[in-house]
Amino acid sequence: MLRWPRRRLTDLAWRLRHPRWARDRTQSLDPTATPPPPLPQSDPTQPLYRYFLDQRSGLSMHKWHHYFDIYERHFAPFRGRGISMIEIGVHRGGSLRMWRDYFGPGCRIADIDIDPACAAVADEDISIFIGDQADPKFLREVLAQTGPPDIVLDDGGHDMRQQIASFETIYPAMRTPGVYMVEDAVSSLYGDSSADTLDGSTFFDRAFACCVALHGWTRTTRAFRRLGTPPAERKGVVQVSNFCASTNAITFYDSVVVFERKARQEPWHEVR
Repeated sequence: MLRWPRRRLTDLAWRLRHPRWARDRTQSLDPTATPPPPLPQSDPTQPLYRYFLDQRSGLSMHKWHHYFDIYERHFAPFRGRGISMIEIGVHRGGSLRMWRDYFGPGCRIADIDIDPACAAVADEDISIFIGDQADPKFLREVLAQTGPPDIVLDDGGHDMRQQIASFETIYPAMRTPGVYMVEDAVSSLYGDSSADTLDGSTFFDRAFACCVALHGWTRTTRAFRRLGTPPAERKGVVQVSNFCASTNAITFYDSVVVFERKARQEPWHEVR
């Protein structure tokens, strides 16, 4: 009997599940056109981008230049608060020093990587956990030692099982308010080696489903009348998912998806 490799089967499932526009990686290039003047990728006066440009840590890191404005937008409110952060993906350790410098004294950083060599960059306030981010059991063991994080940055393996398993395991355990950020989420469009779920689902699929879940209170027309009634006058409680009740926003950027945790209650609309 013919047996296809698992990778071949999962990539085939990915291709069958996603429309052609999501699978087409061809790009047109006009070699005769004059490129426009370069725009700033991020604000060089902001501390994180300045840190990256100045290479202060002595340890290298690999980052897209446009990520730094995204970091500032979502992470700045947590500076100086002694936060707990989990970063998935150590690489060469440069970003660990950057986050410690950025968030200031009292911050605790835990990093997850599958490469045992990464343990060498551990420090007094930086913990390294060696294991597979696609393994929920391992992730729960990490959380048992670190406690609930305020910030999670997934810059790990970028395969679908890894991104989905990490999000589904860690996000519900986070503090509120908090930020869960997935870098290089464009791998959802790659297929090939990144497509490793048996049904072909991607992290984008999971994130889009979360967009629907975010509207747990408002997703039906019959909810409009109830939500126009002052909260003190409403009867009963509408049950929504924990995700809906603890998520304020989902933001999509080029290659980055950000989930903002915040306690929410039933919305209220009125005419004044």
